[in-house]
Amino acid sequence: MRLPDALGALTLILSLALFVLIIYPLISTLISTFVVNGSIDLSPFSAIFHDAEFRVACRNTAILFVSAGPLALIVGSLFAWINERTNAKMGRVGRLLPLVTFFVPTIAMSIGWLFLGQQQVGFVNAALRTILGLFGIHPTTGPLNIASWPGLIFMYTVELVPFVYLIMSAALRNLDPVLEEASRMCGAGVALTVRRVSLPAIRPALASASLILLTITISLLSIPLTIGVTARIDVISVYLVDSLDASPPQTANVVAVSVLLVAVVSLVVAANSRIASVSHYAKIGGKSGGGSVVDLGRWRWTARAAILLYLMVAAVLPMASLLIVAVEPFWTAAIDPLRFTWTNFSGFFFGAGDNSRVAVVNSLKLAVVGATVCVVYALVTVLYTHNRRRSVISSSIRLGTKIPSAISHLVIAISLLIALGGAPFHLTGTFMILLVAYLVIFIPQASISAEFARGQVGDELLEASQMSGARPGRTTWRILLPLMMPGLASGWAMVFVMIMGDITAAAILSGPSNLVVGAIILNIWDSGIFAELAVLGAVICVISALVVGLVLLFSGRLGIVVRRSG
Repeated sequence: MRLPDALGALTLILSLALFVLIIYPLISTLISTFVVNGSIDLSPFSAIFHDAEFRVACRNTAILFVSAGPLALIVGSLFAWINERTNAKMGRVGRLLPLVTFFVPTIAMSIGWLFLGQQQVGFVNAALRTILGLFGIHPTTGPLNIASWPGLIFMYTVELVPFVYLIMSAALRNLDPVLEEASRMCGAGVALTVRRVSLPAIRPALASASLILLTITISLLSIPLTIGVTARIDVISVYLVDSLDASPPQTANVVAVSVLLVAVVSLVVAANSRIASVSHYAKIGGKSGGGSVVDLGRWRWTARAAILLYLMVAAVLPMASLLIVAVEPFWTAAIDPLRFTWTNFSGFFFGAGDNSRVAVVNSLKLAVVGATVCVVYALVTVLYTHNRRRSVISSSIRLGTKIPSAISHLVIAISLLIALGGAPFHLTGTFMILLVAYLVIFIPQASISAEFARGQVGDELLEASQMSGARPGRTTWRILLPLMMPGLASGWAMVFVMIMGDITAAAILSGPSNLVVGAIILNIWDSGIFAELAVLGAVICVISALVVGLVLLFSGRLGIVVRRSG
């Protein structure tokens, strides 16, 4: 379907604007880093390759990706299959359960698990030692240790699962059931049908999910900065922070590392595009989608128990630990209800000039506006580039939207501060510079989600609309956009949560006049006031749960209405 030329003009204008926001600050930074006295100086690359700490950080990041990444793919895909294709699903509420970590800011979740799994005073360890004492075993520490390799892999997996689930659930929901039913009619069991029919059909979704996992693993800072540093396990993001905090700051090393990451992610993007070009999406066609329901028999309750167990481990326990610490004067292993007090919450909601409350309101505004702009931009570009995959311009646009994912958020923030903070823009300490940073940083996630949402929609209904005399604009508005809405809403929810919980850009660009949650959380973490951090985490969790839950439920109902009307 060929869309109006006006869309192409709008796409080019928006893409050029984004490229300027990406390239102008980075080119300025690259010139200042690699051009010395008119000559090219590549010594920063030599410096990082000879830096043992950088090699260790690369190795640790790779270990986390190849361990937590596949685990997240397996768990997220399994939960999506249970909720979308089996009789173990638990309705709309069940579809939201695997997204529970979206409702918990990453930094708050990691601190919550420190409260639970710290060797000496962790709540879970204290309970386990009490149980072991009943059997005559009296350990003084442990037995769990969240600040370790297993603990770090566990935290990364929990953080990554929802991103996989969002993409895979949409793919399985729209998978045409004809081939699966034919496979079972030929005598193939559930496992064989999934391996030979379902998985090949959703291969592009797996590739998109893997790309998102890579970008998040590279840029994630909250978990490695808390649990990783405690465990003495450094990753690339922490290496970059330490390089910038050094005296003097090792900015050249940071830029050199970012250039290497751009190259790595560009190769992965190219591979992802190749998979998409030779594979067939699970498409929404003219027939009812969703697939036939697989009867799990007695395993139905086991599947439901697995989702509920994940809910308990990923959200309920860390949230409970946050709430307990929030209502106690100080953190101890012994939970004493007699010490509980609402003083911390009262200070947050009613305290005069409370910075945390101001930061929450500011972050909420930025998250709503930023997520909306990111998704609208991604939608416009995808509508233009989808049927022009072999065009050099379209390929450049798709690649350009992925480039920020390979660049450290710290580098993007510092580059924007240097380029836009002074004359002639003077955006230092304003909400505009934070909004620009979030648009640049989170465009890749919105773009990947929008590309997959468009890829799911087959051409049958669109061609039927055109044959009926509908103009391209009407077909797009009345058919294409409603069918894409669940995928777009998932992308919006993803970007909203990531902006609400952002720490890296906030630490660089936030100031007294534009306080946001990330900066306040870092200040509280540095001061060691865990009760205030727990209160802030609980408030953000409730806000995120309400906003994201309402968006996903609305988009799910809209998708059902569209399919029934089709």
